Amino acid sequence: MKLYLRLILSGALLITLAFTFAACSGGAQVEPSPVAEVTEAPVVATKAPTEVAAPILEIVGLNETKSLTMDDLKAMPATEGYAGLKSSTGKITPPVMFKGVALKDLAEFIGGMDETTGFNVVAEDGYSITYSFDQLQNGSFIAYDPATGEELKNPVELTAILAYEADGKPFDAKQDGALRLAIISAELNQVTDGHWSVKWVNKLEVKSLGAEWALHLAGALTEDTDRASIESCGAPQCHGSSWTDDKAQEWVGVPLWLFVGSVDDEIEHEGPAFNDALAEAGYSVDVIASDGYTVTFDAARINRNDNIIVAYKVNENPLPDEFFPLRLVGSDLEKKEMVGMIAEIHVGVEPLADVPAAASTEPAAATVSEADATLTVFGSVNQQLLLNEAALREMEVLKITAEHPKKGKEDYEGVSLNVLLDLAGVKDGATTLVFIAADGYTSEISLEEVRACTECLLGFTNTLEKFKMVMPNLPSSAWAKDVIKIEVK
Repeated sequence: MKLYLRLILSGALLITLAFTFAACSGGAQVEPSPVAEVTEAPVVATKAPTEVAAPILEIVGLNETKSLTMDDLKAMPATEGYAGLKSSTGKITPPVMFKGVALKDLAEFIGGMDETTGFNVVAEDGYSITYSFDQLQNGSFIAYDPATGEELKNPVELTAILAYEADGKPFDAKQDGALRLAIISAELNQVTDGHWSVKWVNKLEVKSLGAEWALHLAGALTEDTDRASIESCGAPQCHGSSWTDDKAQEWVGVPLWLFVGSVDDEIEHEGPAFNDALAEAGYSVDVIASDGYTVTFDAARINRNDNIIVAYKVNENPLPDEFFPLRLVGSDLEKKEMVGMIAEIHVGVEPLADVPAAASTEPAAATVSEADATLTVFGSVNQQLLLNEAALREMEVLKITAEHPKKGKEDYEGVSLNVLLDLAGVKDGATTLVFIAADGYTSEISLEEVRACTECLLGFTNTLEKFKMVMPNLPSSAWAKDVIKIEVK
């Protein structure tokens, strides 16, 4: 019966709607038959569902895992300070202000850590590096002078943070991701190794570390390479290689020849770090375990061979005690050559002699490729110079206070303009310098006046790879900005 009445009411409503549409269409008006009044249920307004922010960080502790949104991170105590980078090739990215959450605070948030554990920082692309407990708690990082790139002799208080903004702005999502690591200090007085500054961070995980260690390398150069540097180098995006043994265990590390190339001559990393000519001439390479066991290779065998690997992890874990911290593995090795507990690698080339400062009256010209150059010195010179900021900072960097014709006294740093001219070798008969800016602006000045100016500099600016002329006691037109070329005429 109820169904029958509902059908009658529905039919009546359809008839009413039909007559209404007919009236709106302008057709003949028909008086509708009376129908029972239908009362519709009131429409209840509903709120649109609140959008839930997506987590951007996963923190994996020893006993629990937590996911955090950006709002969650910003609700935690903020830590801010200045951070800059020194790349493996020596390039300096000057410090800027970063803000975020200290890693030690995030460690407490996930249940705390101790000396046996560290934070493995993982990026969206799979790159990862581990920070030790000491680094989290005490900021135990090597810091460098932002001006010279030299290691600081006096310690600076450092803090590792997971940053969510720089210079008061969120990061560019494509360039840095939402989160990145930064090693900060209270002042603009330091930069740290670039491999610590992981971008696109989306995961932190507490992991067992074991003891800290370093690999001693000796050849033309001598250096100790720490765990973090090797892990960074061993990332898939860098120089990482892997090998799977007959037990289906995957060993991950860095090819032996790359360690050799870092100490076989004066070129440690950038450019052709591995000296092919030396390898062809022949020398031996000793891989030495902490108990003295040694395996020796000739240079031809390891020459750019990615199948002889210095491994630092197996199946995503640190090596077991019998091999820790490093083991030589790979498809081009016999079992007896797979030395474990590696402590040293000796490369049989002559050590580079230390040249006294007085032995040379002129600094070497650290030129770069044309593609990498951001400053050119050319014209009436014996040698065209192609330089960038990293190459310039390899030279002696001067700091002066000078009177700008319009701005008054200011502090400046840069490279002596006369040193650059000496490197290029000014030809007899040259009389004029022309400073050429990126926008085409040119400024000419007497070469004689420049030669008499002991404090004239090619000055650095707050923007990497942008230079200005610092020309004390000379006209304001000589203080050219955004200089990309210096012509000698």
